[in-house]
Amino acid sequence: MNYFIKNTPNHSQGSVLIIVMWLIMLALILVTAIATNVRLSALTVINQQQALQDWSRILETLDKAYLEILIEKLNKTNVKKITGYKEEDNDNLFDGRALQLHYKTPEGITVRIYNLSGKISLNRLSKAKLKQLLEQILGEHNKKIPELVDTWLDWQDKDDLKRLNGAEKQYYEKQKLPYKPRNSFFASVDEIRMIKGYEEIFKGIDLEKVFTLHGKTQGKVNPNYATKEVLLMIPGLDEKIVNQILKVRKAQSFNTLSELDILLPPSIMQKTKTWFTLKTSKFYAIAVYPTEFEQQGQTTVTAYVEEVNLKNSRELPIILRVLPSLEISIN
Repeated sequence: MNYFIKNTPNHSQGSVLIIVMWLIMLALILVTAIATNVRLSALTVINQQQALQDWSRILETLDKAYLEILIEKLNKTNVKKITGYKEEDNDNLFDGRALQLHYKTPEGITVRIYNLSGKISLNRLSKAKLKQLLEQILGEHNKKIPELVDTWLDWQDKDDLKRLNGAEKQYYEKQKLPYKPRNSFFASVDEIRMIKGYEEIFKGIDLEKVFTLHGKTQGKVNPNYATKEVLLMIPGLDEKIVNQILKVRKAQSFNTLSELDILLPPSIMQKTKTWFTLKTSKFYAIAVYPTEFEQQGQTTVTAYVEEVNLKNSRELPIILRVLPSLEISIN
């Protein structure tokens, strides 16, 4: 007995209907995908336009910041004649505070300028000050300190002779990713972490906020420009003393180092004051970013940063280093 399905007109119509419905569904999926891509493309274009606008405003603000540094370096009498500055307006502005520049900057952009005399100069750090710095971090009687001092000095000296507790190229070439010691001045701040033993002791410390490659102050810092992170690294200082220094400085800058005496306990005064100077630097860091990056309750923000050198007041600063995405403190 033969069984078979007979194709009736109704059955054929049902098959056609199913095919048509599938085609409609596929068309809807295709249209939805195209529409999504169009929306994403439009959003990308909008974001790119916003980024270009932000970048243009940042560049304009940088130009105004260069002029601000020049003005600060001019004779104050001339500044008052040319720009209308009051004398107190030109007093230690470059300590990292958000600035209202004298030449109007684009709306929605924040600029902060740092005189790098407020940071510890890596390449001018003496052996004695390096030892004191390590004691501040690890404790005065830590047994690792002699080795850390030797490895630091071996990293910078020009020979391959290993100090008693140091490390030269023979050690670094045996690492999983071999490399050689600098045997010269530091080329970057983060290079510290490459020295034997230093990755561990500086873990969790943002080195860019504490150290600089520039300056000739033998490791000394200007208390009028030093940030909280820097002051906490100064031997003898703790958070309570640092907060007092910042509070006093906010009201009035230090004109003599003796003004620090009332803030420093006698037990640390002699050693701690050797870390301070009132000299300023010709090196600056300029941080610029869209103001909207600042979120309520946050203490840091990501900024575009340039480090510059102002050789004299007749020329614009020379750009030494660019850090396109650096986290900075805003408190």
